[in-house]
Amino acid sequence: MGGQVDLLSRLAVAIASTPSSEPLSVRLCHACRDLAEADGAAITVAYTSPDRVTLCATDAVASRLEDLQDIIGEGPGRTAAVTGQIEVCPIPNPDPGPWAQFSKAAEGIVRNATIHAVPMVPGDAIFGVLTLYRSRPPPAQLGLDAPALLKLAAAAGAALVRDPASVDDELVGGPWSSRSQIHQATGMVVAQLGVGVEDALAVLRAHAYAGDTTLAVIAASVVDRTLRFTNR
Repeated sequence: MGGQVDLLSRLAVAIASTPSSEPLSVRLCHACRDLAEADGAAITVAYTSPDRVTLCATDAVASRLEDLQDIIGEGPGRTAAVTGQIEVCPIPNPDPGPWAQFSKAAEGIVRNATIHAVPMVPGDAIFGVLTLYRSRPPPAQLGLDAPALLKLAAAAGAALVRDPASVDDELVGGPWSSRSQIHQATGMVVAQLGVGVEDALAVLRAHAYAGDTTLAVIAASVVDRTLRFTNR
């Protein structure tokens, strides 16, 4: 649990270190890239549906790799969105398997790279895919292992998802003491990280999802100072 809390704290600090004028999805994408020690990242939601949309990409390579998977209809991201597992694709790919077209076409985008497609599962359903790449001869490992990557992606998805059942019930339908504590914790995160109220609540929500607990429990940890964020 300690490692998980540290990772989420680092995510919160990374979000706070990016300009608040940028959308939360963009700041999350850059933060995930930096924490995973990748060269580029993209976040795409509703991956296999007609409403598929790439919310953000940190650079042109990440953006083109996402577009390529959408055009061809195959790739590690699409597979991760179905299997719920991390899918790894080296470029060039000596054993492309079901990604033969994607692997070949991707060589025109990046000569040497390893792509990691990480499903974002903040609850019971796959919300989207966090795709990370390192542009060096494969195998190019990321700075986080598989469990940490899954936790990071889940936390990012939790920060982005709009789930009235898990958030509004805590803020509106719960006891007054819980509501008050959540507001207090949100204010403390605002002060600690120098972010806006919406971002502070997103950070708390990410911790609740990733820790399989409630917003009220996370808020209590912030208020009693057993969970603290700092950008120093």
